[in-house]
Amino acid sequence: MRFLFVDRLIAVDPGRTIETLKNVSATEDVFDDHFPGYPIFPGALVIETFEQASQLLIGISHDFARVGTLRGVHRAAFRHFVRPGDQLRVRCERAGASELRSRADDATWTVSATAEVDGRRVASATLDLDVIEAVDEHKAHAERLREAVRVLRATPVDASGRGGFA
Repeated sequence: MRFLFVDRLIAVDPGRTIETLKNVSATEDVFDDHFPGYPIFPGALVIETFEQASQLLIGISHDFARVGTLRGVHRAAFRHFVRPGDQLRVRCERAGASELRSRADDATWTVSATAEVDGRRVASATLDLDVIEAVDEHKAHAERLREAVRVLRATPVDASGRGGFA
């Protein structure tokens, strides 16, 4: 992942679900072109946010010994614009997770992803991912995911001026 579109891990149930936050900042480069005078966070980057959250879920579920690679996106729907200043709350749930027992080692995952802003659904999609061993070139990717999880789970610093943590 060259650009990380996950700013915070909210909750993780390994093998089942993950919830993340993406703070959409007006200073992101994408808004220079998309669209001048009426900035909109591109739908392709919402899908990328879904994919990154899904990869984090797969990595966590396999203690980073396996990683996910995107095979396909289905039923993508975009209902409302995502604009600078919005906080995108993403939830990814492995399809059939309620029936799963110890099948976290399956070779493929189907993930249902939704994104909300202020409690209003703005996008959804279904992602198919292959789950592969983190060897060779995928080993470095697994280590980047592990480090991302460490950073994303950290308690944010309190910016109120009182000091301490939020």
